[in-house]
Amino acid sequence: MAITRYQPSTDLFRSLFDDLVTPFGRMGSSMRVPDTDVVEAENEIQVVCELPGLKRDEVELSLENNVLTISGEKHEAKEERSTGETYHLSERRWGRFSRSFVLPREVDQDRINASFENGVLTVSIPKSEKARRRRIEIASQDEGGQRIEARKQ
Repeated sequence: MAITRYQPSTDLFRSLFDDLVTPFGRMGSSMRVPDTDVVEAENEIQVVCELPGLKRDEVELSLENNVLTISGEKHEAKEERSTGETYHLSERRWGRFSRSFVLPREVDQDRINASFENGVLTVSIPKSEKARRRRIEIASQDEGGQRIEARKQ
């Protein structure tokens, strides 16, 4: 005779939990915030966002008051199974998502470029001329107190 450890049935608890949250949607199935990199170079800001399983037309991109917003919706991908088949693990997420970034500098809104390839959204945001770094020469004075103009480099 084999000795087995007693473990309460998780199916009962899972069933009760599913019945409780069904009117509100499945809590464990909401899509998480997409992984994103924001990189600032001298002339532009680049935002790279991973959106696996999404198509270009399921993603929306907007810029308002120097806030870039990436949003969209991923639909549930469960397939109908024949009678007797049971999901033992379902980790793929679905649902609406939205992610906003306050851009660190003034940008040239008319020259923003976005591409979407293999589930990766890349947004190139050129900085405006006002936001670019400039070197400022410091003027000096001669011994008589006269201002000497700085040479431009």
